[in-house]
Amino acid sequence: MNTPTRHETTPPFAVKKWQTYVPCSTLHWQPAKPFVVMRVVGDKVEVYDPTGGHRMGGRRWVALRNLHETDRTKAGKQRKTGWRLHCERLLSKHQELCGTCMNWLDPQHFGVLAWGFGHNTCTSCRAEIEARYGKLPTRR
Repeated sequence: MNTPTRHETTPPFAVKKWQTYVPCSTLHWQPAKPFVVMRVVGDKVEVYDPTGGHRMGGRRWVALRNLHETDRTKAGKQRKTGWRLHCERLLSKHQELCGTCMNWLDPQHFGVLAWGFGHNTCTSCRAEIEARYGKLPTRR
């Protein structure tokens, strides 16, 4: 009896639009920020970083070879470079990105809705922020 290989049991890893990636390893001297995949062109990936760049975020290019499914190598060691898959946008086109935890959520799960892609804050992140820094002001 033949045992199925990994590729026969699960679909192969693919980089797709709306996936969010976080750094595999964070070093103090090497700032690496999470981002969202906007498009894949050959061996390059255009990504959107909601926390930096011009105005309300920035776009840049990343090499496809630097994006990984997990933060572990095939041998099981922790990766020191690159980014790992954090989450994907579900089928709902109405999901928004929480700029704090970088998760895709439905609008009812947000504590703060802001103008601009990736600048919203979900209710759990808002609760954590308020626990640490005090109650956030409300708009009138």
